[in-house]
Amino acid sequence: MPAKINESELTIHIQGAEIALKGSDNEHGLRGVGLERCVMEEYAFMKPHIWGEIVRPMLADTNGSALFIGTPNGFSHFWDVWSLGMGADSDWKSWQFTTADGGYVSKEEVEKARSQMDDRLWKQEFMGSWETLGSRAAYNFDRKIHVKKADDISPNKAWGLDLNVDYMTAELSTTYSDGVVHFMKEIRLTNTNTEEIASKMKEIEPHVPVYPDPAGSARSTQSIKSDHQILRDNNFEVKARRAHPSHRDRLNSLNRKLLTADGKVSMTVDPTCKHLIRDLEQCQRDSSGSLSKKDEKLTHALDAASYMIEYLWPIQRRIAQSTSW
Repeated sequence: MPAKINESELTIHIQGAEIALKGSDNEHGLRGVGLERCVMEEYAFMKPHIWGEIVRPMLADTNGSALFIGTPNGFSHFWDVWSLGMGADSDWKSWQFTTADGGYVSKEEVEKARSQMDDRLWKQEFMGSWETLGSRAAYNFDRKIHVKKADDISPNKAWGLDLNVDYMTAELSTTYSDGVVHFMKEIRLTNTNTEEIASKMKEIEPHVPVYPDPAGSARSTQSIKSDHQILRDNNFEVKARRAHPSHRDRLNSLNRKLLTADGKVSMTVDPTCKHLIRDLEQCQRDSSGSLSKKDEKLTHALDAASYMIEYLWPIQRRIAQSTSW
């Protein structure tokens, strides 16, 4: 049976199936039943709720599938679905191709465009790179280099911990004899307390050092005990500075672990630590050089990891000295 094409409705009917082309600007026009496969073209420029509220429920009835394609547009909802296929979820797969890989644009034309465009925009449009405006906090982080499974696990483990009601976050690390630290697991709880996260930490890795927020030495708002004392009561060895190190010092220590000036990588992250990876890619510095706290969902995993890193591998300051003759 030949295909029946309806150009006015942008549909093709063939062998009892319908292929339809629809725009996402009128999202309610997408609603229907029996959707078996959907291609989300230029998903980064669609409204974020279209996938979760409209398309995803229609695929549930048929156990259907979806393909998201397009050009990155900063760390948007497109990045959220793309990152699912980078090892954290077996139901998702992600691929990344440059314009030259497509075969329709020559490498010479790609390089010519590079000479005429902003470097960030060129990387995004021609290299398929996830770029963002502003000043990245973890500017040395590169997913291709730093996100990996550990070949083996050192017994030298520790927790980094950010103490908040929302979101309380713990990052479990292992450190090798050469000083490379690998973040292997994470815990993220909402509307919680120190007792609860300490219990979760004990289930995964008890009796190891914990490097928490220094402010936890004060009395907890949820207990007559301090957060640090609650951790000690749960048999964790608490290691924290008396006062907060500056954001600048923590970020400098973090970036040095990610990549030293001579090119050595001394920090890696397991693909399952999705909140830490997100923070490393998306957290920004503000105009003063401090860590921006505008987005309440960000910075908690980065804080947890950097409390430990700054404590163990601080940036050594040179102090000017005078000599009397």
